[in-house]
Amino acid sequence: QAGAGHGRTSYHRGRRLIGTAVCRPPTCPKSWTKAGQSPMTTECAESVTSLTPRSALLCFLLLSSIKYLLTEPNIYRSTDFDVHRNWLAITRNLPINEWYFDDVNGTTVHTLDYPPGFAFFEYALSNNPITTSLLRSDWLDEKCLALLPDSDNDPSNSCIKFQRITVIISDVVLFAGAYFATSAMKRLGEYRCGRVPMATFFLVVSNPGLFLLDHIHFQYNGMMLGMLLISIGCLVRGSELGPSTVASQRWELSGAACYAFLLSMKHLYVILAPLYLVYLFRRHCFVSTGTDDGGIQLRFSISRLACLAFVTLASFLGPFVPFLVQNDPVDQIVQIMTRLFPFDRGLVHDYWAGNLWALYLFIGKIMAFVLRKLPLPSGAKDKLRVIIPFPVPSPRIVAVCMLIGLIPVIRQAWAVGTWSHTRSQISNPGKFFIHGVVFSSLSGFMLGYHVHEKAIMTAIVPMTLVAANTRNTARYFRMNMFGVFGLLPLLYRPNELPLKTFVYISWIFGTAVALERVAGYQTVMQFADKMCLVFLGVVFVFMEIIHPLVFGKTFEFLPLMLTSITCSVGLIWLWGEETEELLQSSGKSSW
Repeated sequence: QAGAGHGRTSYHRGRRLIGTAVCRPPTCPKSWTKAGQSPMTTECAESVTSLTPRSALLCFLLLSSIKYLLTEPNIYRSTDFDVHRNWLAITRNLPINEWYFDDVNGTTVHTLDYPPGFAFFEYALSNNPITTSLLRSDWLDEKCLALLPDSDNDPSNSCIKFQRITVIISDVVLFAGAYFATSAMKRLGEYRCGRVPMATFFLVVSNPGLFLLDHIHFQYNGMMLGMLLISIGCLVRGSELGPSTVASQRWELSGAACYAFLLSMKHLYVILAPLYLVYLFRRHCFVSTGTDDGGIQLRFSISRLACLAFVTLASFLGPFVPFLVQNDPVDQIVQIMTRLFPFDRGLVHDYWAGNLWALYLFIGKIMAFVLRKLPLPSGAKDKLRVIIPFPVPSPRIVAVCMLIGLIPVIRQAWAVGTWSHTRSQISNPGKFFIHGVVFSSLSGFMLGYHVHEKAIMTAIVPMTLVAANTRNTARYFRMNMFGVFGLLPLLYRPNELPLKTFVYISWIFGTAVALERVAGYQTVMQFADKMCLVFLGVVFVFMEIIHPLVFGKTFEFLPLMLTSITCSVGLIWLWGEETEELLQSSGKSSW
């Protein structure tokens, strides 16, 4: 219903009130006050809190200064630090045809197992004038970029600082992607309040998951998620315009090229390929023409398909070309594929990511335990042991499950691509695409093979773009609450306990306050959220304090298993909610 004179649109779905905050003092009808929720009670400040290049730069400098404090050698770093140090050494000291074959004569397990795009990124870090000058000045020691066995790869303090600074610098891509994507959403009319773009931008670049993963644990997730945001921003910009316009086609081609290049850097983003393929094929490769009876007919354009295919394949295959021109191109590609997809690692990681397979294996183990205790005849137990514990699915079965899980987004992407030509049944294909990315990422996280806990960030970061809409605020908050909590065990040393506790608690409550002021909720945390936080607090205390004091070195798996199962239940709940949102984000479901 539209409240006359209030500039707001409210929607009722079940028992929840959802709406869009606007920049004006509220004098709202009674329908806006429900279950403790109320519209914004303050004016939007356009001057101080607006997102501008200057404010984004200041934000980058501020956060980079904080991150620089973590370059000290006593800060925890995972074996991923050694992995990337060895990749720097490989790309600096070996010819291209040996990059994916080398294992330092069998003395290291830190072999190159990312696609060629990322390999050339490592090459750029290890072979540039700045790195060379640092080596010549003896600020950076030669051992840092040398091929070393795992038994003798302890880095120097300067090597640690060097590598950590490369992560800080690579975050330029994250900031650029966040700025571009939020600006695109603002142009689309999603952000009607001056505070919302800046708040959204800051929520992306200050996410605690990226802070813990990249700048303590050590990885480059922020850079690649920034590339994903640039791709999303391009498609959002294209969705402003009719699909037949030249400007829209250019934006869509740019978005496809960005995604294809991202895929050449990290293959795990392949879970988004069906969404990109179906959406762009239906929206970009068809032309709408009028009919004699006043209707609209869609005509397939082979020239548009050829252009889209050329841009996508060129962006994806470009980094592979140097390997294809070697004397043994087939062996090179086979070896790369072997490194990228090591299915012998098993269904789940050593630390189970909080997904559907973790819950599946947990229930199987519980049933096996119960079966051992039940007073059943041995013959009956033998028959039950055929299915208990549950059989571990093969990679092929997992792939089929993933494809089935993506059916909703594939079907809806086709429908949205169709409706966008007529504008008759859909108001915002760009917003749908963001929800499509979130749903696809959640589906990959829930159903993927050997999923790492960090994969949840591929859903959390795009979700931030629509978090300041009151329709999505609570879901975004809960996704961070469970998703980031699942990352905390990665920092397992007692030294990092105060840091990770402060980062998690301060960001959770800071986000709640920020969203209340921006999105229009009187309170973001509902009763269920508060109960979840209390339960997570109990799990955290048990994991960090009670278990070490009571159990010591015994039952070491228990804290990780409890964390994994807790997060899996919460994230599965959110997966279901996002499925519902996906089917409604286009204005009309295709089902």
